[in-house]
Amino acid sequence: MDVKIIPILDDNYAYIIQSAGLVGVVDPGESQPIIDYLTEHDLSLDWVINTHKHWDHVNGNKKLITKYGAKFAAPEECGQSDVVLKEGEPFKFGNINFDIILTAGHTMGHIVLFDPTYRILFSGDTLFVMGCGRVFEGSMDDMFQSMQKIKALPPETVIYCGHEYTASNIEFAKKVFPDSMAIFNHANELAGKKCTVPTTLATELATNPFLIAETLTGFSNFRNLKDKI
Repeated sequence: MDVKIIPILDDNYAYIIQSAGLVGVVDPGESQPIIDYLTEHDLSLDWVINTHKHWDHVNGNKKLITKYGAKFAAPEECGQSDVVLKEGEPFKFGNINFDIILTAGHTMGHIVLFDPTYRILFSGDTLFVMGCGRVFEGSMDDMFQSMQKIKALPPETVIYCGHEYTASNIEFAKKVFPDSMAIFNHANELAGKKCTVPTTLATELATNPFLIAETLTGFSNFRNLKDKI
């Protein structure tokens, strides 16, 4: 599977993916950067795929679906789709059978897509580089349980997330783990980078406070503290 990172809006990422001649886009919060890339590379679009319902991940859907006649795959919270993405029901895209994992918390219907063949995860707003999404609709326990699902994936998993929030996430990680050499060294590796995705689960397990947290209380304390900054 080929993945292209498309920066959109102020700090979002959409992803153009290709497999076996099919072309899809994950979380197109706006349409024009997607259209520009497809035009430049003489590509059409077969699928629009969403991880959750927030406007900055779905606002490009309608124009892209209309322009290219693309099919639509999304969790139920995103409205009517050609394929409803549900946990336990794989989504076939070309040669890929994505595992769909429900990661409630940011929204109650948020899903992530995991490719078990190439070990690639599209995490939407559930997990970021050294951070996680705010808990808007679910409970802290919902989001904590979602973190446990991600922690159970292979450590070599490559993660493509929905936003570039890494600079602020680094500062928070340093604040709560001031003596962590893993966090200090990774922060130096990322210094000055405009785009810090993708990351790997192994790296996140060592540097992401929300994955490091072993208990619901610890996770909740980190999330509440981060929300105040």
